[in-house]
Amino acid sequence: MKIIIILLFLCLHNHFTEHALIDNKNNLTKFDCTYKDARFGRIDLSKVGLKHGIPAFRHVLKDDYFYSYNPCYPFSEESSCTNVAICQISKTGSAYYVLGLNSMVSWSITADGKATLVYSTDERQTIVNLACWNEIDQLDINGEYEARHYNLTLFSKCACWNGC
Repeated sequence: MKIIIILLFLCLHNHFTEHALIDNKNNLTKFDCTYKDARFGRIDLSKVGLKHGIPAFRHVLKDDYFYSYNPCYPFSEESSCTNVAICQISKTGSAYYVLGLNSMVSWSITADGKATLVYSTDERQTIVNLACWNEIDQLDINGEYEARHYNLTLFSKCACWNGC
């Protein structure tokens, strides 16, 4: 019985130690939008986002709304979308919604290396899927998949591991 307990303890210790080592090697630098992963390399979105308060993707139409997005650097559109990462605007221009803030973003990496950014506000959440793409940067609006939860896909060479 003691041998089984010792073996179980060693297995658990190795499991948690391995994950702790991986977690220490993975880090996000929010200021330059770089994610480093010990398994896959590095993603750097700082060349995709525009500086000086202008979104890289402005007024991309989906259904009855325009979406603007800028990775890494905040931008402003009207008084309702100030210092944001993602803004949704009604076609009529009568309503503005903040869908994400650069200060409230986290990275998610799957076991096979697919990366997503998860942006949050107090009321909404937006997932931005990163797709490795060697053409001109493109943003697809996949839509609102449930109330106040949105999904977008950013196609860019900078979304590739070690791409930029």
